[in-house]
Amino acid sequence: MRFVIFIFFCSWALSSSNAQNRLGSYSFRLNVVNAQSKEPIANAVVWLFTIDSVKRYSITTDTNGVAHFLQVPVGHYFYAVSRVGFKGYQSPIVNINGNTPLQDTVYLPTDAITMHAITVNSKKAFVQFLPDKTVINPEASITNAGASVMDVLEKSPGITIGRDGNISMKGKPAVMVLIDGKPTQLNAAELQAYLAGINASQIESIELIENPGAKYDAAGNAGIINIKTKKNKQVGFNGTLTLGIGQGFYHKNTSALFLNYRKGKTNLYLNYGTRGGKERMDIYALRKYFNTSGADSLLLKQPNITHTKINTHNLKVGADYFVSSKTTIGASLTGNINSRNINSYSTIDWMSPAYAIDSTIHTEGTRTNHFKRGGVNFYARHSFNKAGELTADVDYIHFDIDGGQEFFTQLAMPGSPVFTTRGMVPSTLKIVAAKLDYAIRSKNVLWEAGLKTANTYTNNIADYFFNEGSGWVADLSRSNHFIYDENIHAAYTSVNVENGKWQWQAGWRYELTSYQANQLGNAVVKDSIFNRRYGSLFPTSFITYKADTNHQFTLRVGRRIDRPQFQNLNPFIVTINKYTFEGGNPFIRPQYTWNAELIHTFKQALTTSISYSYLKDYFSQIFVIDSNSSNLNKNVIIYTRGNVGRFQTVAIAANLQLAPQKWWNLNTAIVYNHKIIEGRVWKPLKAVVNQVHLSMSNQFQLGKGWSAEVSGYYLSNSQVDLQESLTPQGEMGLGLAKQIAKNRGTIRLAIRDLFYTQNYSGYSNFQNSDEPFAIKWDSRVARLSFSWRFGKAQKGIKRTAGGAAEEAERAGTGN
Repeated sequence: MRFVIFIFFCSWALSSSNAQNRLGSYSFRLNVVNAQSKEPIANAVVWLFTIDSVKRYSITTDTNGVAHFLQVPVGHYFYAVSRVGFKGYQSPIVNINGNTPLQDTVYLPTDAITMHAITVNSKKAFVQFLPDKTVINPEASITNAGASVMDVLEKSPGITIGRDGNISMKGKPAVMVLIDGKPTQLNAAELQAYLAGINASQIESIELIENPGAKYDAAGNAGIINIKTKKNKQVGFNGTLTLGIGQGFYHKNTSALFLNYRKGKTNLYLNYGTRGGKERMDIYALRKYFNTSGADSLLLKQPNITHTKINTHNLKVGADYFVSSKTTIGASLTGNINSRNINSYSTIDWMSPAYAIDSTIHTEGTRTNHFKRGGVNFYARHSFNKAGELTADVDYIHFDIDGGQEFFTQLAMPGSPVFTTRGMVPSTLKIVAAKLDYAIRSKNVLWEAGLKTANTYTNNIADYFFNEGSGWVADLSRSNHFIYDENIHAAYTSVNVENGKWQWQAGWRYELTSYQANQLGNAVVKDSIFNRRYGSLFPTSFITYKADTNHQFTLRVGRRIDRPQFQNLNPFIVTINKYTFEGGNPFIRPQYTWNAELIHTFKQALTTSISYSYLKDYFSQIFVIDSNSSNLNKNVIIYTRGNVGRFQTVAIAANLQLAPQKWWNLNTAIVYNHKIIEGRVWKPLKAVVNQVHLSMSNQFQLGKGWSAEVSGYYLSNSQVDLQESLTPQGEMGLGLAKQIAKNRGTIRLAIRDLFYTQNYSGYSNFQNSDEPFAIKWDSRVARLSFSWRFGKAQKGIKRTAGGAAEEAERAGTGN
């Protein structure tokens, strides 16, 4: 931590000194536009050279296609622009003399060809640390061969995944996960299963955004993860086919196909992927019950082994039509089928404090989860002039989730009866959303505004039965029918102003939420209806100071919300085992967070930051004793969630990306968190946690088409829930790749979790007991994959000017 603080303040002092010596410096702004569609080109690399090519500056364009150089000394320059998939451009001599800020626009035609004097390496870095977000490029990592999206997230900088599937970013809980900018609206377990079924080869990039602006939904206290699937607009016919096999405890297979065809005004694309195989998970828990004096009175050992058969299919097809140079319309269809069949085996021992077995219970269970998702999107984009743009999006998404479970329990004594429970838990989810965004730029001012409305409707049925040997009987005390209808309406506006070294952005977003939940009763359970309506304002503010071309400082402040997932509002009970259940809580309130962060960037290589987060009405996972009077066994624990108190965290982070040698690229990130979690369950509880998360990726170019990678992460003792702490974990992966067939084909061999150290283990505290636990799963996997790129070949772009052979930035393939 002292090293990070030292680097931060030394960089600040250096920037102050440099700023005083950069008199006579002015700005240069360049807009890069697609010559055919007139759309801005993001991630284009722009170089600015002095006429003798002795000095050069580089930057990549933002999502608006803008590259903005600040603090450029007076003089004569020329600039060059390159983006794979487009023809390059080199300008005539321009004079930066300070009379007015220099601005220019470049229109790049598609179909990359050789441009003299410039070379661009199209290989992306696995991690790109940008001032406003971190970008993960899954295919740039060899160890992601055959992996799922969840696998990629688990080793992304600052990201941790809880055992229940909840995602944390830089130690803060409650992350909003988007797929192509659209909320998933799934609970943690469903989202984990969904992302685990998506092949990483289908993903273009993953954006980690800690402090989103007003344009984004306010949900997600820790920030937003935006998973962007592949989509290409390159002229002609192009595609990529990926096939992979893997071996852990069991065999696994993956495949992905990406196709794109563009001709004239029409662009068509298809993105399809499958995953299949079998997985294993071992769970061990030892619950210790206390007597009134606090001594152990009873022990419950609960080992459990599960085998899961997985079969998933993911599809996205779409079309774009370029009506004119100013108007584009499009539509896409998405589909997902995720089938999981789970068999579990458990031997539960009741023991004395001296570990003498009193009784043993054998439990076998089967669970099924068949998940189907279909969606349609329509969009339109129109440019009124060079500065104004209007976009519209309409989405309809439908989920069908067919869940079922059956458990067989028998006391390990001759002649003991078999007690059987069965549950059928089907549910449907419908989401309709529409939004309208408008942006206009005037000189150095960008104004954005928009409206959004979304409706979420779900219908869940839970029918439970039990059989004690005389036939099936409806378990009406646990069965229910839950209907949930939610509406969220939002409006936002933001202003972004650039003035010399300074850039300001202020935004306001207002969201109005209303929902009605109806639990339909039966002969035992009464009907219940609960509803809520609330609105709130979510301000955001960013200030950036570019001291010179090497140093940049940014201060970000914002307020966010995390609404309880509708699945957590449903009070029905789900069986985990005979003595452990999971239930919802209809009384959970939304939690609110204030986030503040100060960031320093040095040469786009080292980024350091310090942040503070205050979360109010924190809803944590909590464990309570079953209070059902009809339940004679008071040793049953129910997992649920509730508002318990507050969550504060101070984080210091450092991200480094550099090339120690021409053949070696290094990306590393370290995050230190000091957390204070306070709340009340059955009594006041408080946890003070010091947590460190380290991730690293080393990529090596070995020549003759060979490359290698060593990557991994380490997480120290950690905690995000009030009653549960986790012990250290981590993993290390190795990868080797070879380009073949004139670089059209790639063979990758990867081993994930080489030392089998990735696990979840920890300690849970209950009212009258505690429970150490350990979870191990099929994480050590060797995978072999083959990728083939076909269609129109892309030509390299060579550079010889000024001896500037090294890359200042990675340019993306867009494929």
